[in-house]
Amino acid sequence: MYSPGSGGWPVVGNGASLGRSSSTRFAPHDFRYNGRVAMALLPSLVVLAAYGGNAVSAALAVGLMSTYILDALRYKEGAFMASWITMGSANLAMIFSTLLMKSEASIPLTLLIFVLNGLTLFLAGLWASLQFRFVQLQYPGVVIAFEKMLMAGCLPVGAAVQTWGMVSGVGMSSSCFFLAGLLCALYYFFALPLPSSFHLGTKGKIATGGAKAKVHVLQDPADGFTAFVLVTTLPVAVYFTTHWAAIFQWVHLWSLLLLASGPLLLVTSLKDGLWWLGEGRAVNALRRLLLLASLAVFLAALEERVIFHSFNQYIRLTAPWNYLAVTVCLYGVAALVLLHCGQSMSAEVESMLVGPLLMLSAAVGALAGGLPIWMLPAPLAAAAGLAMFYDTYSLRDYSLFVAGSLATGGWFVWHHFWFLDISLQGVHLRALCCVVVAAMLPATLAPGLLHAAAPRSVLGAVLLVQAGLVCWLEERLYAGDHQEVTYNMHSMYPPWLVAATSVLGLAAARHLQAAAAISDTAAYILQCAYAAKLSMLFLPEAQLTVPVLGMLLAATPPLLLHKAGPSQPREELDHPGRERRHRLMPWQGLGLAAAVVLSVVAARFAIFDIAQFVLDRRPSEALVAGLLVLCMALGCLPLVQRYYPHSQGAKRALLLAATLAALLVLLRPPLPIRGGAECPPGLPLGLCPRLWDAGHVPAHEQDDVSVWGDGLRRRTHWPLWLMLGSAFLGLSAMTQPGASGGTLGPILRAGQVGGSAALAAAYLALEFFPGLPLLQVVVLVTALVAALFLVLLQLPVPGGAAIMPALGAAWAAGLPLALFVASTAALPELPEAAERLLPDSERELDEERRDAVWAAVLAVYAAESLLLAFALKLRVAAALAGHRGPRPSAPAAAAALGLDDAGFQKAASFLGQCMPAFVQAPGSGQASLKGAGGMALQRLAKDGLGWAPTCCNLVTLLCFGLCLALNEKVTGGEAVAILLLAPVLLLLAQDPLLLRWLEDRRRYVPPCAAITAYLLVAAVWQIIDGVGFAGWSAYSAWLVARHGALLLATLPCQLLLLTYLWRAAYQPPVALVAVAAPLNFLVLWLAEMDELKISAGVSLAAAAVMLLAVQQSSQKQGRALV
Repeated sequence: MYSPGSGGWPVVGNGASLGRSSSTRFAPHDFRYNGRVAMALLPSLVVLAAYGGNAVSAALAVGLMSTYILDALRYKEGAFMASWITMGSANLAMIFSTLLMKSEASIPLTLLIFVLNGLTLFLAGLWASLQFRFVQLQYPGVVIAFEKMLMAGCLPVGAAVQTWGMVSGVGMSSSCFFLAGLLCALYYFFALPLPSSFHLGTKGKIATGGAKAKVHVLQDPADGFTAFVLVTTLPVAVYFTTHWAAIFQWVHLWSLLLLASGPLLLVTSLKDGLWWLGEGRAVNALRRLLLLASLAVFLAALEERVIFHSFNQYIRLTAPWNYLAVTVCLYGVAALVLLHCGQSMSAEVESMLVGPLLMLSAAVGALAGGLPIWMLPAPLAAAAGLAMFYDTYSLRDYSLFVAGSLATGGWFVWHHFWFLDISLQGVHLRALCCVVVAAMLPATLAPGLLHAAAPRSVLGAVLLVQAGLVCWLEERLYAGDHQEVTYNMHSMYPPWLVAATSVLGLAAARHLQAAAAISDTAAYILQCAYAAKLSMLFLPEAQLTVPVLGMLLAATPPLLLHKAGPSQPREELDHPGRERRHRLMPWQGLGLAAAVVLSVVAARFAIFDIAQFVLDRRPSEALVAGLLVLCMALGCLPLVQRYYPHSQGAKRALLLAATLAALLVLLRPPLPIRGGAECPPGLPLGLCPRLWDAGHVPAHEQDDVSVWGDGLRRRTHWPLWLMLGSAFLGLSAMTQPGASGGTLGPILRAGQVGGSAALAAAYLALEFFPGLPLLQVVVLVTALVAALFLVLLQLPVPGGAAIMPALGAAWAAGLPLALFVASTAALPELPEAAERLLPDSERELDEERRDAVWAAVLAVYAAESLLLAFALKLRVAAALAGHRGPRPSAPAAAAALGLDDAGFQKAASFLGQCMPAFVQAPGSGQASLKGAGGMALQRLAKDGLGWAPTCCNLVTLLCFGLCLALNEKVTGGEAVAILLLAPVLLLLAQDPLLLRWLEDRRRYVPPCAAITAYLLVAAVWQIIDGVGFAGWSAYSAWLVARHGALLLATLPCQLLLLTYLWRAAYQPPVALVAVAAPLNFLVLWLAEMDELKISAGVSLAAAAVMLLAVQQSSQKQGRALV
């Protein structure tokens, strides 16, 4: 067990007496390390999504959206399961769509990618699990284990996956240095001792003098040592592996020393960097020794690899004086830093050494940089001012350092760049030089203001000016098109410097805010500016900094403006879940939401550029609109989570906005406008409310039917708006407050449900049957009847059960009527262009169009029957589990309009009396069902739904038959389709009329029997068809005998499986299975027909299932004997 000692170091304690003298404390609340984990896992998920392509991205997007929807609807268990299903789906998508189908990598590399993908998604699942409070309450031990695994796995997995992305972005030669920096950051965030978010440690018994509680630390010494080894050796190993052919060149040797000493220097400079070694004088001595050695090697490598290798043209001294001067300057500054941080000398001795060392380093460095004699007073004055400020902390002395530094920097810029007559992004180089010198002023002034205890507002203003100048400069130097200057030979501004300045700016802003050196507002703006600057690394040519900055400024106030400060209670700092919620006035919340909307609208060009870059084509209008709405929803998410965590109205609005965005992106309905890049004429004062400019015009969504469609004409799928409206209204009705919404709430919900059903029915009619008005009416009416049937089944009303069989019969009667209308109705005329193109094929084209209409009718009814069968199966399964449905009552909307239960009963009595008795209770003349099925039927009969099991079976069989007909009409009867269609038969239920034998233990018999029968019939048909086509001969007889023998070889395992599923006490004969199963491998090798190969695969799966069942049965018998 580990506990912090007096100096904050974890020490080893004896856990033997812990159980007698203390007790463990567990407190469920928010996970406190979300920011650290997000830094490690979110970029890793982005890398995996980019590598996996559309399949992985779609799996993650749809899964995360579903998880959020379920969480917003308070289905916490469903959201938990959805998060893990999302990670599993993304993993399967990566395996099957990329690694197995498209990967050209070697087998070891493919296996490595597979492992990294699985580990990353597993850690993401752990992270999601820690957010659910019910998991913390029910499984505290699992939560503690999840937290430990998550924090231990983020460092190696995040480093590996993000380095993979770095290699793709910056190349292998530079990725080792990025890896070293990433590992150092991950070590700081994950390898130092961290207290648990849930396990509060142990609380000792009250004793004389008091006993300190022991804090539970997530890492143990093995975790710390493993992280230390990874950080200090992995960059060196990667660099050696990638440059081994030329490793003995000086530049590579110095690079190895730089990579070896840099991470070690950072680790040993941290206070708890070597905490896993314990405490003691020996550990402190070892830490100081490693610090000095790594610093010496790091400075030597930095001097050779960076200064003389990359900046040698700026050093004017000749060898060996240049090496001597730079060495003296570097080691002199390092000695000053060690003297200040180590505090190993007295203040008087330290003050005596600071001045001479600074003066000497400044003079030598100025000479090495080529400063003329007349400019030497400037660096010397800067050194003198800094030395005096070190003693006095006076801004008057520090101003001397600022002036000397500006003079030295100004001379350097003037001497090396002022004479160049070039422009960068429309800005002359001299103007850029002036801005560079201006940016040096706040950079040199800020440290003095900080240590001189200047007002917070002054320091914040100086840092804001510096951040603005740095953003402007880097966008000109890095994100611009410099081909005329660099000729694509090198980058004018390295990307690692953009990342480094951004990370340093973010770290400085957060540190200064925590120390109360700057205000929360200044820290919030600084963090947004430096975070927005990172966007230029993603897409430099799009100039994303300003749009992203606007979106961050609008979206992050709930996250950055109210942070835990030093004035808050310690309990709030230790337990973020207990912090007090800040409240906003209504106008403040609306103002923040409006700011998010306006910022997204202003950034529409940037969103367009990102979408165009990701898709490698112009995005459509609906896609861009969906992305804009999605960005608005994501921007308002921190506002809702921070200030309105218990407001169902706010969560509902956010959920509906995200749903609208997802529907626009997935359905992509055509917008009624095109372009929008030109200004409307006649506007006063030059006003121009343009949607887009000439360079950002979305593609208009339409289909070229001459390639994809059915009429040789261009067609725009505007009925997709009906489907979008139906889905949106359906979700809105699900989340609409019912009784709690007053009188208007039930009426709105009823209206939304009716509107959703009507729009869905209209979509089916108008999208699939254009130009056929009579067929559209039939499909529209039958779809509305099916929707009414579903509503009455889920929300019963008095008398509703009596009219539901009539509704089902009316819906079923619509199928032959629709097929008759589809066969007799006149097809819409083709345009003249089609007649000119195909003058002699009008008959064939009409037949194809008629077949397409038939297939559309079958597809519509197959979808509706599947939905009805699923709803009926859920109702029957609930009765089988012992639950009765909700009691019939008048809907709240009807009650609000003055209708009661008696009115509904009278309205339904006529149709109920007209239905025959055998429809209300099918199979009543036969013996009643026994067992659980009989009890379920009795419960259903009490609710007036005794016909539900039979109706469920009829609709399921209808759905299965329609799917088989569609398979025959569309694909020609592909055998593999049965593997996808057979699971529909799982919706069958035990009923007194059709399937009295279908008990719950036999529920897998129908799909398995359907697969066997279909493959058998298809194989026999193919054999007969082949003989009829080729004619009877000796060779044909041989083929029939050969294929027949192979077919018979696939049947034993399938028949044995059906017998095992049918008979409860039947044990599959292991010997027979072991003999029959290998025959299927022979079939796979010799067969030429797809039906035989698929049947052999099914037989192998059946053999595996039976062998597994036998093994589990043996294990159960063994445990029973024990």
